[in-house]
Amino acid sequence: ILFAPVLFYCSAVQGILLVEGNKIRERIVGVHIELDAENMGILWAVPGIPALAAISNNLRKQAVAQDAGRRHAEHREYAKSQLRAFTPYREMERGIVPEDALAMDSCRILAYYIADLTVIDPFGLLDAAIARMPVTTPNHKRQNSHDRWPTPEYIEQRGVNFTPYPAASSAEDALSHAQYVIEVGPGLWMPFDSTDWRWALDRFSGRDLRIRRSFSNKDPSANRISEPQSVFLMGERFLGRFEDGFDGWRLEGDAVTNHAEHEEYKRQQPIHGNVGPGFLTSFHPDKRDNAIGRARSPLFTAAAGQRLTLLIAGGKSEGVGVRLLADGKEVAVWRGENTERFAPASHNLEAVAGKRLQLELFDRERGGWGHVMLDHVMLMRLQEKGGE
Repeated sequence: ILFAPVLFYCSAVQGILLVEGNKIRERIVGVHIELDAENMGILWAVPGIPALAAISNNLRKQAVAQDAGRRHAEHREYAKSQLRAFTPYREMERGIVPEDALAMDSCRILAYYIADLTVIDPFGLLDAAIARMPVTTPNHKRQNSHDRWPTPEYIEQRGVNFTPYPAASSAEDALSHAQYVIEVGPGLWMPFDSTDWRWALDRFSGRDLRIRRSFSNKDPSANRISEPQSVFLMGERFLGRFEDGFDGWRLEGDAVTNHAEHEEYKRQQPIHGNVGPGFLTSFHPDKRDNAIGRARSPLFTAAAGQRLTLLIAGGKSEGVGVRLLADGKEVAVWRGENTERFAPASHNLEAVAGKRLQLELFDRERGGWGHVMLDHVMLMRLQEKGGE
């Protein structure tokens, strides 16, 4: 008597979840499929289905938040994306990756195809020291196998210095994803980042190492950023290097510090892409993402033909970012991508040439990724590569 209705109701819920999951053909880590009248169709009119769907929705939301009970479609699409990204490296020449290169990655596909690379698992599944680090999160909020993370001291102690990215078929494509790129086989390029630029230049000397950006803290004109259509940006004036204090930027609140002035920022992930040890950050050494504040640059003006460029990292929520003010009005704003990897941003200043300009780093956000980092702010000018 009970078996038939139980089988029907369970099959209705699981069948719709399977159908909806199979519609997705991309990386879907952390996805939640909400059962509703639209995707259940006529089944929604069956007595008890809306109540059962509500219970299923709530339980699966909790499971997704705790990295438990991932659906087959999610694993399938994530595996496909990783295989597309890293399988080409099986054709790479052996011996290119330096012996002392150490990456941090939880996906074993990367380590399988880049055979010479040593990888440590940041979640502790294959690292005894990380696996024994204490967890303070309550049990009902813990993430399955994902709630431990190495301390900055441990990352530095192990010597993590290399972050490879998915393979590319051309140097130009590879340089759009990373600071460095090197040819590892015929028509096969590896984009990568390194926390130590000196190490990168030394270990890959003698090979065709391409660098996306050429930055210098001493001579503005030594700063160059490649652009499409055979042009590049050449530096003309520094607005913030942050290698010796705050370069005249005025601080408010307690969030913003200079990264070079503190030995430790508790539980922050490895940082890539900065120029020198000094940069502005609103990730507080002790309060982490719970501090708020801002930093404002000195007033400046720009001439026609100049562009503003900067390096930015951190969170992407509306409460954090860097904005450009012209005569006190906001004309542009930049944010991170929930990553500690600095990315370049630029803005054509033609429309605001001659106006009173000011940059403001702001942090009004508390909680995860509630911080922003800023480095190497410059005025640059477009140049033709032919006139280089």
